[in-house]
Amino acid sequence: MKPTNTSAYLREFINFGRLKSVPVIDTHTHMGSIYGVSSPVCEIEDCLQLMDEENIRMIWCAAHGDLFAPDAEDANGVTRRLAERYPQRVKGYYVFNPNHADLYEKHFQTVKSDSRWIGFKVLPNYHNRPLDAPCYENMLRFAEENKLIVLSHTWGVLPHNSTREVAHILERHPDLYFIIGHSAPGECREAIALAKKYPHVYLDLCDIHRHSGIIDAMAEGAGTDKILFGTDLPWYDPNYCIGSVLCANITDEDREKIFFRNAEKILQELNKQEGEI
Repeated sequence: MKPTNTSAYLREFINFGRLKSVPVIDTHTHMGSIYGVSSPVCEIEDCLQLMDEENIRMIWCAAHGDLFAPDAEDANGVTRRLAERYPQRVKGYYVFNPNHADLYEKHFQTVKSDSRWIGFKVLPNYHNRPLDAPCYENMLRFAEENKLIVLSHTWGVLPHNSTREVAHILERHPDLYFIIGHSAPGECREAIALAKKYPHVYLDLCDIHRHSGIIDAMAEGAGTDKILFGTDLPWYDPNYCIGSVLCANITDEDREKIFFRNAEKILQELNKQEGEI
């Protein structure tokens, strides 16, 4: 009987416990500790060790310490310092909190000009402002005009960050580079349809990779060009997500796209690439 999954990368992973020949770019991570949570791997040095063990070449990060509390003197300073220390390993998302829009808008030009920043991270439900509310508009327009990514937390039926709000902003900003964070669990079909419709909209495996058959559904509905590898590191061990990609009913060429080629292509299009991945 012939095996149903003939992936050379799956065989490599089984034999060596890691992907030795394929680099991985993790496009959805959060470094640092967070109140009320105990994590054995959360500081950057521990995460870098784990990344080396599992061949994660680069992470795109919005540090926990930057997600909620604005600092007039040091907005997004945790992520900035990580990207400064490890420019080949860490790219930063600039957290935009719409409740303090004036504070964050002062730094938009830095996000545009500094290659360590690749775009913006928003948390509509956590910040209690719908994604399609006017308070996001300046940021969305700036990101679209300057080819910067917006990664938004989405969670399907929860208020503020459903696919309905995503669809509204994409109608206004059809050329926006937009990552549907978590791919809207509960509304994943709608998320897939949006990724198929718009040229720079991507699905994110972060926290949804554990859903049986989800990668097959994404590949069939939107194509593997529209899927990005993401883990929520340190919340998930990357190997867990790697396994879901290796076991999906796709080709090794498709797996390369998900593991690193799609992310690499985005960095090149945004002119945020530094050297070889």
